[in-house]
Amino acid sequence: MAMMRKAQSSIEIVLLISFMALVSAVFLLAINDRMTWIQKQKDIKLIEDMGSVIGDEITLALGVEDGYSRTFEIPRTLRGINYSVELWSSSTMKTNHSELVLQYVNFTKRYETVRILPKSIKGFIYKGKNNITKENGTVYLNACS
Repeated sequence: MAMMRKAQSSIEIVLLISFMALVSAVFLLAINDRMTWIQKQKDIKLIEDMGSVIGDEITLALGVEDGYSRTFEIPRTLRGINYSVELWSSSTMKTNHSELVLQYVNFTKRYETVRILPKSIKGFIYKGKNNITKENGTVYLNACS
């Protein structure tokens, strides 16, 4: 009888420890999933903010007089994350607007943001230094007028 009680106690302890390990594993997986989601939201905000900074630079140039000229810089990475930045002019797309497109370019992060801009924008945008000018009502990025 004493032997059965020891065996039963041992089985109960093993079951209790196993249950606690399972609960801990589920809890850790839930925390990891939440942390991954939070990081993704931060990355999305980061690339959207960069799109806003660049878009605001272009909007500023559109709102000032002809002869405006400025150099601004775009970072090569966003917190170590590689991304691409492209300017699609209205003449290239055959539309009545231009588009600024930013997207992550690695395989683990897939996100793109597009900012619609007026059609009077021409040129190319690069990571690093960019020259922006306005002549005859048109904004030029890194391009001769």
